[in-house]
Amino acid sequence: MKPKKKISPKRNEIINRMAHAIRGGAARMDRFAIRLEDSAKCGVCSRDGRTMVRLTYENGDQDFLGKTCARYVMEKVNADQPFVN
Repeated sequence: MKPKKKISPKRNEIINRMAHAIRGGAARMDRFAIRLEDSAKCGVCSRDGRTMVRLTYENGDQDFLGKTCARYVMEKVNADQPFVN
């Protein structure tokens, strides 16, 4: 899926960093989106939302991603070609 809008380089770098952490085993993303009691900011685009996907790192830190940003991260993880850090 190609994004409708061009993703900014800063957001693209954040997406690449998260995808690299998932591929390397340092992070794990929940399979389904969860409904939060209080709204949280997306770790990529900083939008507020209550329906988010949780990204948990090995050290216990958590990031919440909007559904669209989570889709972009998972596309990078599942891409056949390696991405540059």
